[in-house]
Amino acid sequence: MAFEKKCLYLSPCKRNGFSNKVMRVLLVSTSDRNGGAAIACSRIFQALKKNGAEVKMLVRDKVSDEKDIFTVNKNVFVKFFNFLNFCLERLCILFKLGFKKKNLFQVSFDNFGALNLLDNPLVEEADVINFHWTSQGLLSLNQLEKLLKKNKHIVFTMHDMHYFTGICHYARKCNNFENGCGNCLFLKEGKKENDFSRRWFLRKMEIERRQKLIFVACSNWLRDTAKTSLMFEKNKVFSVPNPINTDVFRPYDKAKAREKFNLTKKYVILFGAANFTDKRKGLKYLLEALRLVHIKNTEFDEDIQLLVFGEGDPAMMNQFPYSYKTAGYIKDEKDLAMLYSAANVFVTPSLDDNLPNTVMEALSCGVPCAAFNTGGLPQLIDHNANGYLAELQNSKDLAEGIFKIITSDNYTTLCHNARSKVENNFSEPVIAMKYNEIYREAAI
Repeated sequence: MAFEKKCLYLSPCKRNGFSNKVMRVLLVSTSDRNGGAAIACSRIFQALKKNGAEVKMLVRDKVSDEKDIFTVNKNVFVKFFNFLNFCLERLCILFKLGFKKKNLFQVSFDNFGALNLLDNPLVEEADVINFHWTSQGLLSLNQLEKLLKKNKHIVFTMHDMHYFTGICHYARKCNNFENGCGNCLFLKEGKKENDFSRRWFLRKMEIERRQKLIFVACSNWLRDTAKTSLMFEKNKVFSVPNPINTDVFRPYDKAKAREKFNLTKKYVILFGAANFTDKRKGLKYLLEALRLVHIKNTEFDEDIQLLVFGEGDPAMMNQFPYSYKTAGYIKDEKDLAMLYSAANVFVTPSLDDNLPNTVMEALSCGVPCAAFNTGGLPQLIDHNANGYLAELQNSKDLAEGIFKIITSDNYTTLCHNARSKVENNFSEPVIAMKYNEIYREAAI
């Protein structure tokens, strides 16, 4: 498990105190594969590793068989204890929500941490610790304070808004985080200025040596939003997008891809999410948009097919006006790239999103994307150049974008621009270099 001694890409400069040894970087996340943040963290790990970094990854829930990814669950007892911590954290949230499950995973409290995290040898040896997804029982605020007292150099990569709000992961239309939260729309107690969200916001701000933390946002939108929060008055916030392996996510032959997934229509519209029943993913707007496409272009009814991947209720698909296929959850990245390649357009009607992996993956496979103009999506989609950005929650505009892409006379150019966008801005060497500079900054 220990860090190896070798010459690496992240060679330190003299002023940071590491002139006589190699900088050792540890990435920490709740999982290495389950969820968008976990996948992004694993991709950053791979990008750093390929570009010479001495980097390892520590998770609670390990799914992959990658040799340099380790789990804190060193035995059955620890695994059970950490699962119990997760359950207790969710139970506390459920109580605050009035035992209504609707928003159970929209908030986190960070009041329980994983056993065997702080005393893990990799944590002890690391020169820089880069935390990613730490909610749901991985890292508590008390544990964070202990790490800071050990003078650990810590970087947090933010995959949502949770690090600068009181309790929520996405604040939706609320901007109370700018002044310390309170009047939380998620809590059962109703709108109260000094509610739990405000008290927990203040608890986060009271962390000793908090000003030493460095935060990385995965999109310019998230960075700019974070800077408006009272939480980040004294913290450095950078913007670095997630990387993608452009050798895996590349355009495959469309005819072969369609044969693989038994797709027979001329135009394939693709939609996917880890859980497409999550209201934030905006499935109802996709339904409305496709109904509008159908009403205005009935002559295309036999040419259009909907393809869906991810987890959710397949029965929901019966509401769509076109024939559909569901691919379920796809673990293999090459199969996922083939799935993207089979499509004419990838649609993401998300109402809030940072820098979604799905859009980056689709673009890397040369597939134009249609989405709402929100969050970090404008950083990925160049309107009318590699996709279409519709007005937020405007199904009519989204419908126009979808139909415009699949029937475009310049479709080949759209596909070329989609691929080029990713190669020039989100490839592994580009992102590894940016993280290298941030780790140097953290170690000064």
